[in-house]
Amino acid sequence: MTLLKELKTIQKRVSASPKEVDEETRRRFWRIVGRIKRMPAPDDSLVFKAAEIRDVLYEQRLGTPKSLKLLVFFLIFGLLCVYGYIWAITLGPQYSGVLINDIVFVIILRVLMVFGAVAFLYPFGRLLASRIFGIRLDGISRDPYYEPTLKVNYVSYLKASPPRRQWFFFLAGIWTVITAAWVGALGFFLSCDLFGLVIMLLLLAFETLAIISGSRKAGEMGHFNRERRIVRDWKRAIAEQRDST
Repeated sequence: MTLLKELKTIQKRVSASPKEVDEETRRRFWRIVGRIKRMPAPDDSLVFKAAEIRDVLYEQRLGTPKSLKLLVFFLIFGLLCVYGYIWAITLGPQYSGVLINDIVFVIILRVLMVFGAVAFLYPFGRLLASRIFGIRLDGISRDPYYEPTLKVNYVSYLKASPPRRQWFFFLAGIWTVITAAWVGALGFFLSCDLFGLVIMLLLLAFETLAIISGSRKAGEMGHFNRERRIVRDWKRAIAEQRDST
């Protein structure tokens, strides 16, 4: 059975009952997607059919994406968290001689505000990556961990070269570190506060560990690790193609 015929068979099962797709069917589908990703020049019929199936599975699991225009609210909430952090670091010194509970409150508030800024501004990492690497976005969605993210357009994703897909996810992942870095730098400049920079270092350590370990379940870096392996096979396939001509 050709890949296209197999995809059509899978599509019939998925379309008939998206909520009851068995694990074997899912595994078969993702194995085919893996093969498509490794092709030097995948056929459009395979790309479009795989994208159709993936969109059904995606929306059944994570819901229908919302308009990218709603990103303005994420920007507002993210900047409010930054403002809350600045308020906390400027308010903190006033509590230096009072109850420990007040001090603890201010410390917790600082941490929550920095993480809030990272969470709400995180989708802009994917937005920037999409502009740089030419992978379109379909809208705002949630990820499996109920955090905000941007759904990639799977046709443009499969048509992009593996190196572009790889660095797309790297930039999207490292954006959390970049966000924490500038918020932390702002806190240090305004009040010599180190909480933001400490959180930045923790996020950097997490992303670095994810890359070194090769984990496929570490958010954006998990996707980066998958694509990194695919890049090797893709380059090998191109070399074999050249040798055969």
